[in-house]
Amino acid sequence: MQNLLGATSMTRRLGPALALTLLLAACKGPPINSPLTGQSLYLCCNIHYEKPKINDTLYQVGNLIPFGTRVQILEVRADSVVFQPEGHPAITLVYEWGKKAGVPFDQYLDRLFVHDDPRAQFAPKPSPRGKSSAKGKAAPTTSTATLKLIENAQVEQGMTRAEVLASLGPPPLHMTRTLDQNAWHYWHNRWSQYVVYFEGDRVARVGR
Repeated sequence: MQNLLGATSMTRRLGPALALTLLLAACKGPPINSPLTGQSLYLCCNIHYEKPKINDTLYQVGNLIPFGTRVQILEVRADSVVFQPEGHPAITLVYEWGKKAGVPFDQYLDRLFVHDDPRAQFAPKPSPRGKSSAKGKAAPTTSTATLKLIENAQVEQGMTRAEVLASLGPPPLHMTRTLDQNAWHYWHNRWSQYVVYFEGDRVARVGR
C-alpha cells in the first residue's frame, strides 16, 4: 500500500513532465533529424484541440490556439510532430490524410509553422492616400471586421484565400490537394463537413 501511495505521489509531482513523456512515447517511429526540431516558430493559422493529440483533419471543435501563437517544435517523427504552443499543453499532430494523399510531411510542416508572425499580414491598415501599387491598384487591406472573423475561426463571403487559411487552417489534403483549387473541404467535426468555394482569390460562398 505504501509503495502504491508513493508511486501515485511521484506521478503527481512529475505532472507535465510525465504527460510530455507519454505524448512522445505515443508517437510512432523514432525521432528524425529535422531542422525544425528545437525551433521557435509561429502557427500559420488557428488550430483547435479537444485532447493533446490531433491529426491533420484539424477538426474545428475544442480549445482554440490562435494563429500567430509562438510554438516550440519539440520533436519530429516520420508522420507526427510534437509542438508546445504558448499558453497551451504540448500538442502531438499525427499526419494521416496528407500521407495518404502522397504529400511529403515536411511540405505540410512548412505550411503549418512559419518564421514570421502572420498577424502582421492581416493587421488592419488604411490605404495610403494618393499612393497605389505598381499595377495601379490600391494596396490590399484586411478590415477590422474580417480580422475579427479570423480571430474567431470563421469565414464569410469576400474573404481572401490567405484570410481563410489563417482562420480555418489548411484543409485536409486528401480532398484539397492544393490551395489553388476553387473548393476547399473542411470538417467541423468527424461527422460534419462543409466546403468553402472561391471565385478567383475571394470566397464566393460556403456550402456542403
